[in-house]
Amino acid sequence: MLRCVIFDLDNTLVDSDLDFARIKAEIGTDRPILEYRASLDEEGQRRVDNILERHEAAAAGTAALLDGARELLDFLESRGVRTALLTRNSRASVETLCARHGFAFDFTVTRHDAEPKPSPAPVLLICKELNVAPEDALMVGDFLYDIQSGQAAGARTMLLDGPHRHRFEIEADYEAATLHEALEIIQKMLDQEGG
Repeated sequence: MLRCVIFDLDNTLVDSDLDFARIKAEIGTDRPILEYRASLDEEGQRRVDNILERHEAAAAGTAALLDGARELLDFLESRGVRTALLTRNSRASVETLCARHGFAFDFTVTRHDAEPKPSPAPVLLICKELNVAPEDALMVGDFLYDIQSGQAAGARTMLLDGPHRHRFEIEADYEAATLHEALEIIQKMLDQEGG
């Protein structure tokens, strides 16, 4: 039975204007940023953190709520489904966004709290913290790492259409073009499973 929905943040709940190509160019890598950061010494990691956090802070101050996000979160609360946020962003930028948009998740995991997606570790941490079996959780996101993280943890997955959708192909359990469609799919899941 579906008991918890875990959301990615950027381009899933908010319209983020983080320009990862520009951030990577400033850092000097074409690799995924957090994986590149992990390969550096302490000084290099601090440099990457400073660049990344500057961009994230700016984006957190401007990111708009995506259409349907509030309705979906309100619906889940009305049905007693726990919610969690799982992001590769910094805790500071997440706190800014949550305060700006009035988000109140049951649990939040940032890159400072667990090994980042695509590892299953953050999904498993959320499930443990909320006392939910992974198979009773749904990971919702717009990017490959969201789906990989959820699948590796044993959770169901939903891929949202977004700016990265055309860059990879992966079999998620569900696909939705919008958050309104995601709400309809989740409502059907709950109705079928007696949630």
